[in-house]
Amino acid sequence: MANKEQKFEWEELKDIWVNSAQTKKINIQMSSLLDELKGKVSQFEKNSIKSDVATLKTHWVQFKGMTSQFEKDSINKDMARITTLLRKFLNLFKRNKE
Repeated sequence: MANKEQKFEWEELKDIWVNSAQTKKINIQMSSLLDELKGKVSQFEKNSIKSDVATLKTHWVQFKGMTSQFEKDSINKDMARITTLLRKFLNLFKRNKE
């Protein structure tokens, strides 16, 4: 149930972002920043990042099986808090928009 609520909240946030008057300007700025960042990263760093991501993906599968119930409960509790705060943020955003 919590997963569905989180997905709904993120979708709602995405809709607000897409319908914002500043979306085009923000997207252009983000594109420029990403291009600038890509230009400053060496091929060695790119290869290193790809290797790290592949290693993390491999270990994540192993890690999921080793996670204790306490850790799972803690993660779920944190996600519930994040969802609650996101919901409050969206409500404030909607009020200010009206």
